[in-house]
Amino acid sequence: MILFAMFMVVPCTVNAETIADYRARIKAIEKEKAEKEKQSAEVQGRIDAANKRINEISIQIVQGRKEQENTQKEIERLDNEISIKDEEIKDLVAFYQISSSDNFYLKYIFGADSFEDFIYRFSVAEQLTDANDKLVDEMNALIKENEIKVKELKAQEVKLNALDNEIKAELEKLGDKKRELTENTLSADEEIATIEKQIAFFKKEGCKEDQDVNTCSLNAPSVHGFVLPTATGVVDNDGLSEYGYRWHPIWHDYRFHSGMDITANYGVVVNAAAVGKVVYAGSLWGFGNTIMIVHSISGQKYSQYTSLYGHLSRIEVDEGQIVQMGQEIGRVGSTGDSTGPHLHFQIMGGRGYDSSTTVNPRNFVNFPKAGVRW
Repeated sequence: MILFAMFMVVPCTVNAETIADYRARIKAIEKEKAEKEKQSAEVQGRIDAANKRINEISIQIVQGRKEQENTQKEIERLDNEISIKDEEIKDLVAFYQISSSDNFYLKYIFGADSFEDFIYRFSVAEQLTDANDKLVDEMNALIKENEIKVKELKAQEVKLNALDNEIKAELEKLGDKKRELTENTLSADEEIATIEKQIAFFKKEGCKEDQDVNTCSLNAPSVHGFVLPTATGVVDNDGLSEYGYRWHPIWHDYRFHSGMDITANYGVVVNAAAVGKVVYAGSLWGFGNTIMIVHSISGQKYSQYTSLYGHLSRIEVDEGQIVQMGQEIGRVGSTGDSTGPHLHFQIMGGRGYDSSTTVNPRNFVNFPKAGVRW
């Protein structure tokens, strides 16, 4: 469960022994929640800014694409002009080669029939050579301009792609942070609701604000043993169902599994594993519909232990009720964070939920080997 990874301090622990302690825990959670909400608002502000930046970049990309189209058209125009200039130069060179032989210029100039015609022909001959040089210079300039345009086009494409990838990566990180903070806030709300429900239960039991809830009213019968919590079922031999570290099938990371998963058909009867007193019956975070029963045990590390039955489709007992070993308390389901019908069975030291005191259920219940159905 996300909550168990995010919040190591949870309700009903042996450290919070009075109603006043529980109320202090609620205040601490509310303070933590407010801080998370503040962080979430800051992240949302950054997300909004990133989205604005994306819109700006999108406009730049559209404008860039238009500029690219214009650049491409300019390149095509320059290519065409270069081709034309190339033909003009070829014609001039050919003419120059012809005119250079057999004293063409002299014949042309001195063939004038008047002084005015002579001046005109001399001027034309000079202009032919100048025009040839000018065309060559113009062609070289066009080729250079064309090369610059091609480089600009490539640089523009690289810049736009880099901007697009950068902003998308930033937005993805911000989205992950936002989801993490939101999940924490939701988990805090659930935790507060659970603690408030526990406070109401303790007050109904007669506990005072500064009285130890572990001793003030608990009259759970003494336990002499535990039995299987379902009439039929199997602990799958898949490496995921046993107590201990495992790869989580929903959250896809390596984390501690605080109980045992018993695969059984939907609606199979769930029984109390031992005589005890129901201290919780309701929805509990990723466990979905959950029952917790406190048992008094002598000669163990803790004088009291709590058994937990999670993912139920139905709850058939009330808080404060004394239940007998093997008594029907609910039905197998798939509520909460679950991939299919099964019972999450967990045992903890102390009264109520305490993730730090979980023990391997096989130490209390004679489960068959994994893969063996009963």
